Amino acid sequence: KNLSTAVTKNTKINKFPRVMDARTALAGLAGAFAALLVHRMYRDHVRRIKMRKILGELHKRIEKLRLTTEDLLKLAETVNVKVLKREEETLRRVASARKDLSRVSPQRARFLLRRGVVVALVRGCLWERALVSDEEVKRIGVAQVTEMAKWGEDSEYELNYLRTIHADLARTFPHTKGFERKGRYLPRLEKVLRAYASQDKQIRYVQGMNSVAGLCCLSATDDAQAFRLTNALMRHPGYRHREVFGRGQGRDIGFPLACQLGWILDRLMEKYHPKLSVHLNKTLAMMNCPKGMFSGRNVGFMTLKWFLTLFASVVPPPVSLHIYDLFVADGHVAALRAAMLSIADVESQWLATPVGDTKVLQPKLWHHKADPDGCPSEDLRDTWTRDPWALVTAIRASPPSVEEFEALRSEYAQLQAMKKTAS
Repeated sequence: KNLSTAVTKNTKINKFPRVMDARTALAGLAGAFAALLVHRMYRDHVRRIKMRKILGELHKRIEKLRLTTEDLLKLAETVNVKVLKREEETLRRVASARKDLSRVSPQRARFLLRRGVVVALVRGCLWERALVSDEEVKRIGVAQVTEMAKWGEDSEYELNYLRTIHADLARTFPHTKGFERKGRYLPRLEKVLRAYASQDKQIRYVQGMNSVAGLCCLSATDDAQAFRLTNALMRHPGYRHREVFGRGQGRDIGFPLACQLGWILDRLMEKYHPKLSVHLNKTLAMMNCPKGMFSGRNVGFMTLKWFLTLFASVVPPPVSLHIYDLFVADGHVAALRAAMLSIADVESQWLATPVGDTKVLQPKLWHHKADPDGCPSEDLRDTWTRDPWALVTAIRASPPSVEEFEALRSEYAQLQAMKKTAS
């Protein structure tokens, strides 16, 4: 009984402390949450302060970049203005030079071309002064060339020529800037070839004309000048390069002017390089071909590649342009001199090859400098590849002279007349 009474008393006494312990626990828990909340708020506050500092620094940097950008834009604008002024000044000087050159005489233009005093920007003007009359310049403009270039779609006969022209466009200087696929010179070249074909009813178009017209397009300032240059090279009485492309009839192999130049070149090689002439003739004999590396039935081996395109198809355009400078100045004698320079360059190389080696029949191996088998001699390598002025000098110094060329041409004409009489 006493024990029970004591337990009851203790139980009543301990009820209040238990309630107090729960309240204390809740208060402590609330205080912990408050402390945690305060800590989190403080941490967020610190983060905001740091973020404000970072944003302030970024703002300063952005402002600095903005000012720098404005300065750069102002500088770029100033530079662009200077560049535009320089370009305008250059164009003004070029226009002035072209205007001055358009008044020089044909003889003076040929003299400048012969001396190698040619800049690419005025080459077309010099060629035009040497080849084209003032009346033709006034008569044939861009509108006339555009009208003539509509030729080629009226009949199947014309379409055959047009297909050949389109096929040759892609083969014209494919590694030269402006003649690559969709290059800026290809539409001009097509227009010139179609316009010329519309005027030359006898020949129309023959493969190889694309190289001649291509260099004219490369040198001209517009479509009309490109056509006038091409037309003059083909039909001018002092050049008549169209006769190189003449078609044969019956047993005639055609290419009359190419055959004439090849015959003259054979005579020149017999005179100036007799050992090489004998050596090459032995190779031809082993192939059951007649004598004469460059003429007769052998005209297709070398002569067509050299004289149809005036070397444009076998040497890079930058070299071809200088050969054309001399061709415009002196006519086909310049092409013969370039051929004689090639022959002199490779004479020792071909004399060292065994008789019967057909490599001598590949035109590019005579002067194609990208091919190690056809690499020129040490003395001439820089001339062909890097020094155009030395090239012009070397070609001008090579035979034949104008008098020798005219004499050989007369002799060839007499031989042809005798053949016609005999037949």
